[in-house]
Amino acid sequence: MDGARFVRIFTQIKVMKVKINDFVVGGAKLGTYLSYTDVEPELMVMKPSDRVLPAPFFYEKNLWFHLIRQWLPGENRLFPNGGFEVRDGGGGVRNYDADQVCLHPAIIKHKKTLDKMLRRAEKAQAARERAAKRGSKPPKVKVEGGRRGRPALDPAVKAARDAAKTERSVRSGGKRGRPASTVVRVVSAETKPAGKRGRPSLTSEVIAQRVSQKAATRVRTGGKRGRPKSARR
Repeated sequence: MDGARFVRIFTQIKVMKVKINDFVVGGAKLGTYLSYTDVEPELMVMKPSDRVLPAPFFYEKNLWFHLIRQWLPGENRLFPNGGFEVRDGGGGVRNYDADQVCLHPAIIKHKKTLDKMLRRAEKAQAARERAAKRGSKPPKVKVEGGRRGRPALDPAVKAARDAAKTERSVRSGGKRGRPASTVVRVVSAETKPAGKRGRPSLTSEVIAQRVSQKAATRVRTGGKRGRPKSARR
């Protein structure tokens, strides 16, 4: 297994950890050993001949181990809490405690692939069954010369509709919509005041006042328009 694939598989493990434990015999520490903690439940479901991963070889990429047997608690006096018998790649047999072996994550990925292939096969089989069921239906018979669309009305229903239509036409005089009213309405003509439209004309007093003001302005300015020139230089 190449390094990139190995890292990609193990990055999917979110909870499991590798723990370093003290190996104590008779109260004296003789060394350390590795074990697993918080293992995902799917990594603990295994059967003989499955590829497994012992904790002491967790960081090894190219080694293969296969399960021979699994001991439950009390079945082997050397492993009171349960254990595993594993065969390595060279044919040797190794024994581990119950917390030192798990299913190799590559097997989980392989099982998911197999499940996906199985589901794909089941979908294909269901599609074939649906196609066979559709093929067992009798084919539709095409009527030559037949008309498409809504079927023709029953003659009695058609005659009743025509009679009702004729009756409405006679009652309305052949005209559609609401009949014209026979009541004569008297419309009063609107009276408008006489005179011109727009601003009312000025009175003679106002006209005379404006003329006098205009003459006084002309005398004051000398008949020139605009601001007078300044005398300062």
